[in-house]
Amino acid sequence: MKKYIYSYFIISILLSTSCSDFLEKYPLDSPSDKTFLANETEIEMAVVSCYTNLYTTWEGMPFFLAFEELSDNGWDRNTNDVQQMSQGANDATSTFAKDVWRSCYSGISRCNYLINKISKAEGISTEVISQAKAEAQFLRAYYYSYLIDLYGDVPLILETLTLENAQVPRNSKEEVLNHIFKDFDEAAAVLKETNNPTSGRPSKLAALALKARIALYNQKWDVAINAASEVMKYEGSQVLLDPSFSHLFTYPGQTSKEIIFSIQYLFGYRVHPIFRLFGGRNGGGHANKVPSYQLIDSYGCIDGLPIDESPLYNPAKPWENRDPRLGWTFALPSSGFISWRDEPAAIFQGFQYETHRDSVKCWNYHKSPPVYVDNQDALNAYASFTGINWRKYVNDENYGDVNNCDNNIIVIRYAEVLLIYAEAKIKAGQIDNSVYAVVNKIRERAGMPPLTKMSDDELFYAIARERRHELSGEGQRLSDIRRWKIAEDVMNGFILGRMQKSYPLTAPKIDKWGTPDYEAAGIPIASDKNDPATSMRTVDKRIFNPNKDYLWPIPYIERQTNPALTQNPGWE
Repeated sequence: MKKYIYSYFIISILLSTSCSDFLEKYPLDSPSDKTFLANETEIEMAVVSCYTNLYTTWEGMPFFLAFEELSDNGWDRNTNDVQQMSQGANDATSTFAKDVWRSCYSGISRCNYLINKISKAEGISTEVISQAKAEAQFLRAYYYSYLIDLYGDVPLILETLTLENAQVPRNSKEEVLNHIFKDFDEAAAVLKETNNPTSGRPSKLAALALKARIALYNQKWDVAINAASEVMKYEGSQVLLDPSFSHLFTYPGQTSKEIIFSIQYLFGYRVHPIFRLFGGRNGGGHANKVPSYQLIDSYGCIDGLPIDESPLYNPAKPWENRDPRLGWTFALPSSGFISWRDEPAAIFQGFQYETHRDSVKCWNYHKSPPVYVDNQDALNAYASFTGINWRKYVNDENYGDVNNCDNNIIVIRYAEVLLIYAEAKIKAGQIDNSVYAVVNKIRERAGMPPLTKMSDDELFYAIARERRHELSGEGQRLSDIRRWKIAEDVMNGFILGRMQKSYPLTAPKIDKWGTPDYEAAGIPIASDKNDPATSMRTVDKRIFNPNKDYLWPIPYIERQTNPALTQNPGWE
């Protein structure tokens, strides 16, 4: 896919220009919109154009990664629409809401063009036509899945629109969902079973996996179970949990059988700046997107207990004896370890990682032997406001060229499919040994103890916590807190950062969802009366209105150009 996807954009021009010129002559040396899709090369060009909108970005990264900063998992330092949306301060003119809407419909338009026109292609093999149509159906379903998840009812457009028929009302979410399932099913019937994570092309398993995800999001438990079960039949031959969790987000890990579908990047053609956006100041990053401290404290200890219950938790050394995914997912300050020099999690981007405000020097391991340098992760005014950085997708190979990363970004992987299966089985009232088995595969890979027999409710909350800890930083949390209807609880209040010069003397209270409560444990929160050096830092104030914020607004400009569109409740 990489050798094609960056080269052909002529179809974008064809779709936006007049259908014929004055003399109605077809060009002899380039494609014409009258005859386009006349050969396999042109079909390939049209297919590649359908992928273009996968690269819709927010500040250079795939837009769905920004969903972490719209949830209780993270915070966007830049004063932008994502920050305002998380503060409940956005409206129907939100640039981010508009860009996602437009990008998805742009992708759908490209897919519709191919699907509708390819049936008229002559002299092309049935196999080529079927494959091209299946890829377009897969992508159309993928784009629609975001639209119904974020906006609810949306127009179901299956034909190329003209000025005469562009005034389209919203279809019900259920109607669009059924067509998403239809597209995924028809694509899965044609796409190859072979899972090739670096091809950039979807497989049958990708169609089934994403069908399972959107079914779960919409409480279609049996559909989710069946789709996930189909993927699970290929375990060992085409999909497999990677033995190393952290390996998945590195350059060598891009070929892992766990990855079912990912967005492809290639230096010189299409890159992203995640090293800069997520990275620390010592490594040349800007720490624009950072995890919340609440997310950090939601991870339990290696005995399987939350930190407020585990005898293994030591407030003075808070990173010891914790779920290993904590150190694989985040850069954690070295002062939380007994021997940071021997602890890989305390090294980030080739530097000793320390955010204690008095740690004015740190080790630079890019030098041999290492040298002691000024610690910008403690000294710089724009170092991580929470005292933690994301580690996923931040690779040392990009040190020195922070804006030109070409590691692929995962859309869906096998661990998520297993968690979808487990949650859907619980919600469908079909709990059996298979539910424990699939979740325990993930926990075993992480070095965590297995779940044992528990009540139905306890098992559901265990799965919910597992989703957060396994998938944090990958763009799923916003959908989870909205579909579980807990956004009004976890998105009202402060995003917190670490104490500037210490750690809490005790653990916060952890609820059934894994959400920490610091005030309930008597842990001071920074205010005019509290010393920020020994109080939790208040990084941002979040507001979530359950009467409107469970759906995004239909963009203002879209309603101006298409008066047939109605607005979601609570928005103007």
